[in-house]
Amino acid sequence: MARFFRLSVFTFYSFLCFGVAAYAFYYLFKVVSPYDMIAIKFASSGLEIPAHFFGAGLSLLLVPFQLSKKLRSYSRKIHKTTGYLYFIAVLFGGISGFIMSFNATGGPIAEWGFRMMSIFWLFTTIKAVSYAINGNIKQHKRWIYRSIALTSAAITFRIYLGVGLGVLQLPFLTVYLPISWLCWVLNLMICEMIIYKRREKFNALPV
Repeated sequence: MARFFRLSVFTFYSFLCFGVAAYAFYYLFKVVSPYDMIAIKFASSGLEIPAHFFGAGLSLLLVPFQLSKKLRSYSRKIHKTTGYLYFIAVLFGGISGFIMSFNATGGPIAEWGFRMMSIFWLFTTIKAVSYAINGNIKQHKRWIYRSIALTSAAITFRIYLGVGLGVLQLPFLTVYLPISWLCWVLNLMICEMIIYKRREKFNALPV
């Protein structure tokens, strides 16, 4: 029963990753409508916005493969290759996200929310990769979990936005400002709870 539940959660989470990644790539390559002001703003901006959509979309696309125990067992080489691709994608998404944060809608609160998310996203991913290179699997797994929690902010951001604007019908800034922080801080808090719960399993891994 527990195995079925974990598989169901993983399948649903993978579906969300693929869905948001598909949205990112669709938005990146779609034809811009003259009536879509946001799309026009994106199209007329610098390279940071397409770089962010590409990096965030690709990193989300790769997350389920990185988490798959079957794939790791089947081929360490494939796991390592997708891991490096994930690292490159996060570099694109994190650096471009940091640049974009200086013009975020909502002023300093939103700007600093997205800026700190970009910094932590880059930091946790670099730490995870450095531990993997050094063969410290215990710390690698802890830090890659944190990195993935921040990658998943693309999902939680859209869920909170949908609930706040669509379900609760709240004003845009009333929703947008708090979720510029909640979309990633809450993910990290949940991630730390999972790491703590699995501490014995992590401690059994090679250092």
